[in-house]
Order: sequence, then structure tokens, then C-alpha cells
Amino acid sequence: MAPRRTHKKSRNGCDTCRVRHVKCDECGPPCTRCATRGLDCTFTKRLTSRQSSTHPSVPTPSPEQPLSSVGGSASVPSTRLLELELLHFYSTKTYQGFPPLSPDQNLWQVFAVEEALKFDFLMKEIFALAALHKATEKPELALEYVSHALEWQNQALALSRSALQNVTQENSGAVFIFSIMTMIFAIVPSDSVPGVSLKNPLESILLLFEFQKGTASVADLCRKWLESGPFRWIFESKSPKNIISVDEDYNTALIRLKELNNEYVTTNTTSPAIFAHAISSLSFCSDGSKGRILAWLAMAGQDFMTHLKEKEPMALLILLHWAVLMKNLNDLWWARNAGRRLVEDVAVALENVAFESGPNYSSKWVETVEWARLLP
Repeated sequence: MAPRRTHKKSRNGCDTCRVRHVKCDECGPPCTRCATRGLDCTFTKRLTSRQSSTHPSVPTPSPEQPLSSVGGSASVPSTRLLELELLHFYSTKTYQGFPPLSPDQNLWQVFAVEEALKFDFLMKEIFALAALHKATEKPELALEYVSHALEWQNQALALSRSALQNVTQENSGAVFIFSIMTMIFAIVPSDSVPGVSLKNPLESILLLFEFQKGTASVADLCRKWLESGPFRWIFESKSPKNIISVDEDYNTALIRLKELNNEYVTTNTTSPAIFAHAISSLSFCSDGSKGRILAWLAMAGQDFMTHLKEKEPMALLILLHWAVLMKNLNDLWWARNAGRRLVEDVAVALENVAFESGPNYSSKWVETVEWARLLP
């Protein structure tokens, strides 16, 4: 019996030959068989194969699908339209509510956004602040905007952990801006957002410290790089603009505060240098621009914040003097009445932890609290 002839299998034959299960010479279109019989000849398989090899198909993202799952490194979440809205709102309105940290007017509007494009934790914080600002302007949508703001704030805090634990020259600007923005977010008074209950400023500041526990003072960590960048004037002896006006009563109050601290550390185990440094930083911030008021919490030092978290009386008394300075920021959307609210919160805390504990606190403590409360 003669061996069966082998033949090369047609893998890319025309549609007609494939349907008829006959071998196609693949010479078309038309192929020889179709040309002989006058049949239509198409090569759908060949066309599809050629298109896929020369033009790989790219799936079209749905409105809810992140672009990062389609290809490339861009990541636009399902809320991208809201994020674009808030980034525009920040760049046109929200940034104007921040006192200058530099003679450069573009620091908050341009530099902060440029840094945010490099560091996602800062971008999330910008979204959070813009959403909170939007809530103050649109009471009918306040609950929705605050909900988004809190979500982005939580994301920002989580994303920033590694950066806070590893501050470098590259991320120092973003970390410093982030530390100030998170502080601003924390002290927005609850009555500034209609119909929404926010934490009181003192509680928020303590919670913020709890998150930052384990890191040194942001200003100390970044200082060697900040002094050579756009924030350098913060550490200089003179401020460029927006000088605050502090009356003699405040300067007298700082002198009294130093005296009370000297008395306090003689009867307590706290290192005198910790509170002395915080008071010195407070004096420095009161003799300059509104931007320095913002920077004080970063300058006060990690050890001071530890005592503040424990609600040690002297730490609270020093914070009370910073709250008085905050009243100079009433013209800013996020700080409106924040100083007044913080003064009251700290005063109540002092009454609870200090004045009720016995005669260890002189009448000067009571007078200081009353002085802070009575200031306009």
C-alpha cells in the first residue's frame, strides 16, 4: 500500500476554503480555488492577525476604571473629575487662604502643586483641604465634601508615613508643606462647616501628634535643606511681608510665661530646656509674619509635643499663648474663630488638669488664662 501523501496544513486560508474544509493556497485574495469557481474570497483571520501584530489593541477604560489598569504609569481614580475640580479650586481659591511662607507669591499656588505631582501624600492632602474649604462655601453639600475630605486626609496620613520616617533633600519641601497643611486641617473650627460636627482643635492637634509620634520635629529634620530653598526666610531674623501686630500686653505675657516656666521646672522633673525652647520659638514666631505662626508647632520640638499629648500643665499654658497668636489669622477661611475656639479648649483643659489639683499653681496662672479669654 502506497504511503499517504503528506501536505502542509493551511493555517491562514480564506474564509470560503475553511468553510468547505479544503486546502487553500493562501495566494489571494482571491485564492486559486475561489478564482476558478468565481466565489467571494476573504481572509478574515489573516486581517485580524496582521492588525493585532502591528496595532495592539488597547482596551477603552470605563468611567470607573483607573487608567493605570489600562497601561502606563498614570493613575486616575474613579473620582478623577472631583479631584480635577478640587485641584482647580485649590489653585484658584484655597491657596489664597494660606499666609506666605516665602516672599515668592507662587509658593502655595505653584510650588506646592509641583511637589504634590511628585509625592502622592501631598496631593491627597491638597484634595482634603480643598474639599474642606469647598464645604465651608457650599453648606448644602457640606456633608458630602467633608466625607471626601476625611477620606483623603486618612489616605494622606497613611501614605506619608514612609516619607516622615525618611526625610531627604528631595522630599523635604513636600514633607514641610504637608506638616503645615495637616495642622491647618486639624484646627479648622467645627462651627466653620455648617451642619457638620468636627473634632475640637485641641483634640485634633493631639491626634495629629499621635500620628507623627516617633518622628523628630519636622522643622529640625528639614532645616538644613529648607534654609537653602524657598522656605529659608522662616529661619531668618526678619520676615518679608504680612507682619503681624503684637501689642505690649502679649510681650508682657511672654515675659510672665518665662517666669512661670522657671517656677514650674523647679518643682517638676521636666527638663527646663524643653519648655524654654518652645517659648523661645513662640517669641520668634510672634515677631514676624503670619506664616511663622503656622510654623510654630513644627518648631516647638518633639519633646514638647510629647508633654502636650500628656496634657502637662506648662505645655498647655504655652499652647494657650500660641492660640492667642492664632487670633491674628481670623481673616483666613480655615482659621476664622480657630484661635478663639482653641483658647477656650486649652483653658478648659488647664482648669481640669491643673487648677483642680490643688494650690500648686499661683494666681498668675489663673490671670494668664483670663487674659487669653478676654482678648478680642
